[in-house]
This record gives sequence, C-alpha cells and structure tokens, in this order.
Amino acid sequence: MQQFALKDLFNFKPPDAKRHGWIDYAKGIAIILVVYRHVVYGIKSTGIPVEQWIVDGNNMFYSFRMPLFFFLSGLFFERGIVRKGESGFFVSRVNTLLYPYLLWAVIQISLQIIFSSVVNAHRTGADYLNILTQPRHLDQLWYLFALFNVTMLYLLVAKLFRYDKFAQVLISLALLAIAPLVNSISTLYDIALHYAFFCIGNLTASYFFAEKTQERLSSAFGLVLLLPVFVVCQFYFLHHQQMNLFLYAAIAVIGSLFTIMLSFQLAKYNALPILRTFGHYSLYIYLLHVPIVSVIRYFLIATPLKGYVLIMLLLLIFIAIFLSVIVYRLCVRMKMGFLFKGPFTAPPYNPQAVTTPKTH
Repeated sequence: MQQFALKDLFNFKPPDAKRHGWIDYAKGIAIILVVYRHVVYGIKSTGIPVEQWIVDGNNMFYSFRMPLFFFLSGLFFERGIVRKGESGFFVSRVNTLLYPYLLWAVIQISLQIIFSSVVNAHRTGADYLNILTQPRHLDQLWYLFALFNVTMLYLLVAKLFRYDKFAQVLISLALLAIAPLVNSISTLYDIALHYAFFCIGNLTASYFFAEKTQERLSSAFGLVLLLPVFVVCQFYFLHHQQMNLFLYAAIAVIGSLFTIMLSFQLAKYNALPILRTFGHYSLYIYLLHVPIVSVIRYFLIATPLKGYVLIMLLLLIFIAIFLSVIVYRLCVRMKMGFLFKGPFTAPPYNPQAVTTPKTH
C-alpha cells in the first residue's frame, strides 16, 4: 500500500482524458510563465546579475499570461451557474479562491516575518492589512483575490441585468477606462483591468466549445499565420510597457489566442503531456511555488551554480513546479486538504426551480 502511494505521489501522467485537454495545456504554459517571472525577480533580488535577454523574455510574455487565466475562468462561468446554481457557484468560489487566498496570505506573510533574515521580502505586521487593500504588495497571491472579486462582480452584474451580455460588455469597457484612476489601490485596479478578459471568456464560451471552432483552432496553418502577429505584439509590448489599456487588452487577447491555438495543437498530438499535468495543478503550483523557490534558491546561491544564472533559473522553475505538485499531494494524503479548499457548503440546488442563464 505504501509502495502504491509513493508511486502515485510521483505520477505525472496527464489527468483524465475526458477533460478539455487544451484547457490544461493553456494553463500549463501560463503557470510556467508565472513561475519564470517570480524566479527571475527572486534571483535579481539577491544581487546576482541577470542577463537582459532573460529579463526581456519575462517582460514580453507578461502581456497575456494573467489575462489568459481570467479568460479561461470566464469560459466556465455559465456552465458553473447551470451546474451549481448561483448560491452553489458563490460558495464554490469562496472555497477555491477566497479561502485559500486569505489562508495562504497569512501563512506567507508570517513565514516572511519569521524568516526575515533569509528571504527577500521584508514584511511587518502592517502587511496583514494589505491582504484586502493592496494584494499586489504580497508577491504572487493577488491573482486569487482578483479572480474572486472579478467573478463575484460579474455574477452581481449578471443578476442585476438578467444575464444580458451587452451590459457586461459596457461594464467591461467602463472598468478598463477607469482602471488608471484606481491604480493606487491594487484591489480595485485588478478588478478594473481583468474584468474584460473574464467577460470575453464568457461571451465566447459557446464559440470555443463548438466542435467546428475547435477544428479551426487546432489548425497548424492558422497557428503559423498568427505567429508573426503574436511576435510583433510581444516585441511592441516589451518596448511600450506604459501603453493605453485598450491597446494592452488587444495585445493580451492576441497572446491568449495564440497560446490557446498552440494548446490545441499540443492536445491534438498529445505532445508534451507533462504540460497538461502542470495545468491541472496550476492553482496549487501558484500557491506553493514562491516559498519553495525561496528555500531552494537560498541553497543554490551558495553553490558554484551561482555563476550560471540560466541553469539556476531552469532548475528553480522545474524543481519548484514538481515539488509544488508533490507537496500538494502529500498534504491531501495527510488529510490536510483544508489548506487548499474551504469547508463551506451550499444549500441544496434544484435546477428545475431556478431560471438558468442564457447560453447563446
């Protein structure tokens, strides 16, 4: 039994084939880019010189990796409502987004205060207040809070306007327009900036899940045609970091579409299946990789690898991802799943008694 458990612990085969493989591939690509960014800036913060092309690579792909997560979440908005009802959907998002965000924000800040002599972040008790007001100041965790807030606001608007999608478009445009005005409060800024990408995901869900559409998106010819547009957009973003947010949104959508089409190609041929596994566990990798990277980096910079930044970067990325998955599985086996999912339950849901949202 122990041998089976150990084998299962280190099993990195792709998840259930019934899942939408391209979704997991897209999340896998995005989470690697997320870890890449945090590792690069973690190395730089230690005073180790990092070659400019490594930093530029991160800055280029920064344009679309987080919008992609919001877009993918938007794809499943109405499906979640239909399956769980509005109350059940709300409770599920509290359990999977708000609860782990609050818990891990407290854990991470506490560890950074306790081990202040060996970590890069310098925290004080005042940082606990930033959990609700300035989540961007708390390293990577802001995304969970932003996704929860965007989803709840989207649900509220949907209820107020009876799932009228035109209203969602207007709200998205208005929020994107006022985003620069609330830039000083990251909680508000993240909602204003990312609401549009969640909306695009919701508006195009029926399109992306249509069989004919998926055939087009899995076309290698279409991917090749989009490649030069994607490259030009990323280079433009690299050299124009402070741009109009509507232009930024267009670049982010093109980057997200390219990643999705690439994911369709990977899923079509079942290439690099490990990416599907990374995507399946992307939420837990997101939660766990920063403290893991901090520990591993502390030991690596004391070795000769300190002089080989690229090798250290690749090691940190992949060790952190693998260990994040293993740590999560260990916690679940040790009955510590409460670290990743809240305990709240929704009232019973009767689909026949509730008007379901429009899906056209």
